[in-house]
Amino acid sequence: MTSLAFDHLVHFSSNPTSARKTMLQHGIQVIEGGKHENWGTYNTLAYFGLSYIEWLGIQDASVSIQVDDNPLIQQLVTELPLGDHPGRIALRTNNMEQLAADLKEKGLKLHGPVKGSRLTDNGELLQWSMLFIAEEHPSLPLPFFIQWGEDDAVRREKLKVHSSHPAGSLQIKDVLFAVENLDDTISSWSSLFDLQMGEAYINEEWGAKCQRLYLPHGNLLFCTPVEDGVVKNFLHSFGERPFGIQFENGSQNQSILLQGARYEITKQ
Repeated sequence: MTSLAFDHLVHFSSNPTSARKTMLQHGIQVIEGGKHENWGTYNTLAYFGLSYIEWLGIQDASVSIQVDDNPLIQQLVTELPLGDHPGRIALRTNNMEQLAADLKEKGLKLHGPVKGSRLTDNGELLQWSMLFIAEEHPSLPLPFFIQWGEDDAVRREKLKVHSSHPAGSLQIKDVLFAVENLDDTISSWSSLFDLQMGEAYINEEWGAKCQRLYLPHGNLLFCTPVEDGVVKNFLHSFGERPFGIQFENGSQNQSILLQGARYEITKQ
């Protein structure tokens, strides 16, 4: 299987600009991303090296509702009326063709690659391509895949300026997922994407049993409720979805509740 890394979390947001303001107050640098003219969307972004959070919002609904070739935008249009919440994740590849062949070999139907682009504030054209696994109404959307138009070293250098945060030298430790059946989900994702599993444990604060899949630039931490608490509440509101991110290397512990998600910072 082509090697994968965590790329970004897409947080469906009715107001990406407001999300930016809140995160800035907590010492997390968030920049204005830009507009995706052909999708009717816009975003704000927080970078942590090559990984990032994208608050994705609708700028022109008359364009968004007509998008038929991008499952992410279709999901955004469907789910945003339910309330702001994280929607799905993207995994990064440096060899989209090989990845597509690997996934087809596992019997998966694919959608794409879909080309994407946007102009940055300084007028630079960013380009990328995205690949989706075709699914009929999944309870937990599988990741989509992204390959950037520049290699990692070039991007890392360009993104350095956006990756320094007053809240600390933050790195993404875990991307958090609320799921109904921990064993099924983790074994399915582990075999689909060839990821190594950690040991299951109980997170008493969240009232959940959790288990990791290891991935460069951000592990995936799946949690299923064992009692009332954060995970059970999130599942009740939004179903099986990512519900936030845990960062390490903060200058102090913080828990930020923002637009239906948890962003937790732990001290070094």
